[in-house]
This record gives sequence, C-alpha cells and structure tokens, in this order.
Amino acid sequence: MRKKYSNRVRKPAELMLVPMIDIFTVLVTFLLMTAVFSRIAVVQLDLPSAASGPVTEPTFRLEVIVRKLGFELTNGKEVIAAIPKVNGAYDLKALSEAALSLKQEHPEQDDASVLLEPKIPYDDLIQAMDAIRSTETAGTNGPEPTRVALFTNIALGDAP
Repeated sequence: MRKKYSNRVRKPAELMLVPMIDIFTVLVTFLLMTAVFSRIAVVQLDLPSAASGPVTEPTFRLEVIVRKLGFELTNGKEVIAAIPKVNGAYDLKALSEAALSLKQEHPEQDDASVLLEPKIPYDDLIQAMDAIRSTETAGTNGPEPTRVALFTNIALGDAP
C-alpha cells in the first residue's frame, strides 16, 4: 500500500491571496468609516530668545500670573488686580472681564504674558490663554454676542 501513495506526484500548494485581500479591504473600509477626524488648533506663541537683539520696553504689557490660589494681573511692575479661585476653580469669567477693561484702557496693545507657578495643570494654562485672547460681549446690533479680540500675542514664562 505504501508504494501506491509514494508514486503519486505531489503538486506544490497554491497560495490563495484573494480572501486575504478581501479581509484587508473590509478592514480598511471599517477603519476609515469609524475614524474620528479631529481639528487641531495651533496657537502662535512668542517665546523669548537670547539672540533677539535689543528689546524696546512697551508702555503697557499685561502679565497674568497663574498661581495655585488664583490669578494675579500685573503690568510687570505693580499688581493691577487679584482674582481668587471660586469654589476651587479659576474664575475665567472675571479674568476675561478684567482683560476686556484693560484692553479698553490700552487699545493699541496686543501683547500679554502668562506666567505659571510650578505644578499648574496644562488645562488651566490653556483656559487662561483663551480667556485673555478673546471674549464675547453683548451685541450692539441685536441679541447675538460679539467676539472681541483682546491680547492676541501671548508669551509664556515662569511666575516670579
């Protein structure tokens, strides 16, 4: 009996690629249909450098110091306002209102600095930057709120 099977010529096995291509097609289609396309916003920041050359001192530059107990608004020399936390959270509405009043006093200035104490969460930094960059005010031509640009050139640094 052994001789009967040993005389048979064996054919090489064929590799079937069609089912594998079908599986990959379905997989790619599924992944494309379920992918979440997110929008990423990029913010241009003004970081200081040693090779920037001579620096002209502006007449007014808003500094927002993010501390563990709240915000401090200064002009680099003296404290303008202190905004404490409310119920353990930063009072971003009061920060926007203070930035709006400072922008009305100094309409030509667009520069601001956000200075952080150590161990301040990144989310709090972003929220503070958003609060001083722009705010919504009551519309002058209807009930629609109007977005107003405040201090758009933001620099980052460590709190003193």
